[in-house]
Amino acid sequence: MIKIPVTAVLVLALTLVTLPALARRSPIVHLSPVNRRVLGLKVVLARMRTLHAHRTFYGDFTLPPDAEAVVTPRIRGRVTALYALVGERVPRGAPLARVQSLLVGNPPPTMTVHAPMAGIVETRPAVLGEAVGPGTLLYRLMESRRLWLKAYVYQQDVGVVHRGQQARIRALGVAAPLQGRVVMVAPRVDPRRGAETIWIALDHPSVTLKPALFARTSITVASARAVAVPAHAVVDVGRRHAVFVAIGGDRFRYTPVAVGICEHGYCGVAGLKAGARVVTQGHAEIYALWLTGGKLKADS
Repeated sequence: MIKIPVTAVLVLALTLVTLPALARRSPIVHLSPVNRRVLGLKVVLARMRTLHAHRTFYGDFTLPPDAEAVVTPRIRGRVTALYALVGERVPRGAPLARVQSLLVGNPPPTMTVHAPMAGIVETRPAVLGEAVGPGTLLYRLMESRRLWLKAYVYQQDVGVVHRGQQARIRALGVAAPLQGRVVMVAPRVDPRRGAETIWIALDHPSVTLKPALFARTSITVASARAVAVPAHAVVDVGRRHAVFVAIGGDRFRYTPVAVGICEHGYCGVAGLKAGARVVTQGHAEIYALWLTGGKLKADS
């Protein structure tokens, strides 16, 4: 949208003199063919479009609660075998370790520890010959193809982000954008960070992602179908917005509008009908002419 610079003197003049007259001023501006050619006027048709409002947030990938598991023995004993390496993918139920019980026997009783879920071995703190017991960490497994994006929503946007909203994700080092959906929203704002935490699940698993990988996400927070015009066709002065509509011959109408959602170079507007011929080039000059109440002649 075009910003019209206004000096302090002009602001004062408009306040004291011009503004009372604007309400009575005709919305029609006249331009001769020569004027229109000099200004290089261009017009487009206002059309109905579906527009989406987005907010951008930042975060990193993390494992959802059910995508990691710790592997511990159920008895006291000594580790006599380890079957999986760090980074190796194991199926559910695969043998991971053998533990020889401290109970007396000939031979002493042993047990095999199995993978409680399919996944990748993230860590293996167990060591051969180590004395272990219930609760001793032998392995940590994770399912990296089920990563969620953990992002932070600061207070000005807390009210517009909800479960179920669609998200487009760009991960650092990953060329293709990813699609996902907000699946969890924290019940409170973290006072230390001053932000609300949200989690976004991917629509399709990605083997290229890893925990703690940085990413940016754009979440669709609102959608609307409205009459839309190019964003640069809207004249913006202070809190007021308007467009100029070509209504035939040498006439152009100053048309106040309320601007809604803007996306991909278009803005939805209220106060304008579909099919209106909106000026997209030369409208700043037409606005200045309308504001001053002037009327160009063919030879000006």
